[in-house]
Amino acid sequence: MNFSIIVPLYNEGENITNLNDEILKVIKILIAENKFNFEILYVDDGSSDNTFEILKSLKNIVSTTIIKNNKNLSQSASILNGIEVSAFENIILLDGDLQNDPNDFIPMIKEYLKNENTVVHGHRKYRKDPYWSKIIPSKFANFIVRKLTNSKISDHGCSLKIFNKKIIETENFFGDFHRLFAAQINQNITSIKEVEVNHRPRIKGKSNYGFERIFRVLIDLIFMNFTKNERSYFYTIGFLGLFSFFLSLVSFIYMVYLKLFLDISFIDTPLPVLFIFFSLTGLIFFSIVLMLETIKKIFSNQNVSKKKYEIFKK
Repeated sequence: MNFSIIVPLYNEGENITNLNDEILKVIKILIAENKFNFEILYVDDGSSDNTFEILKSLKNIVSTTIIKNNKNLSQSASILNGIEVSAFENIILLDGDLQNDPNDFIPMIKEYLKNENTVVHGHRKYRKDPYWSKIIPSKFANFIVRKLTNSKISDHGCSLKIFNKKIIETENFFGDFHRLFAAQINQNITSIKEVEVNHRPRIKGKSNYGFERIFRVLIDLIFMNFTKNERSYFYTIGFLGLFSFFLSLVSFIYMVYLKLFLDISFIDTPLPVLFIFFSLTGLIFFSIVLMLETIKKIFSNQNVSKKKYEIFKK
């Protein structure tokens, strides 16, 4: 079996060498025991330190690819770029801050081999992070995700994951999808297995996440439910437009009824304002649908030909 290990990096120059050595040691064990093939893909997400220079200096026997984003795109975008470039179907994800332990590849791959169509998801049961700034926000975010989706995963924020890229629809992922990965995949087709993994304190470098992640998760959950299938937003906004037109029609009919049968003048009621308001609202909703469809087509056409990264083979 073949695995592509994808590691997104942003200003992790101090951690790369040690992380690369740890990954290579685990790969050596797995190859000796199981005859697996591996490749490593490091994605430099527009780092402003010496991350890219250190990556270029690595001397790996294992096939190693460096993907350099043209600018800081986000961790999720970096992962998607890595998946796009990867040569193998089976994907292993981990962070580049040395808090994830590459030795956890071994039990996770064992679990992954047990069943087809399975995502193996890490669970940092004993986290080594600041309690108030990271653990509490993470617990709250996980609680919200479990309440608003069908996912039962305990630790949605854990970066360690193994999956087959054929069973996921990456074109439907958006926002910080790596934190909602388990919630976005079709669990009627794909099962999710959690494996307890080691978590280490961050020794070098600076964390890029804090309490604001809760707001990111909330926004992503709203849009995830709003666009959970290709045409859901079209029908949702369209329904709102039709409902607005219906209310405008009701306002108009009642306004005419009051005038004809009760001799109440239009200007003596708020109905003319409501009629105009709901009519304009309906037009706005339908205009939004047209605008979104146009933007979607433009964005899709641009993405077909334009790459936001460069590839450097080692």
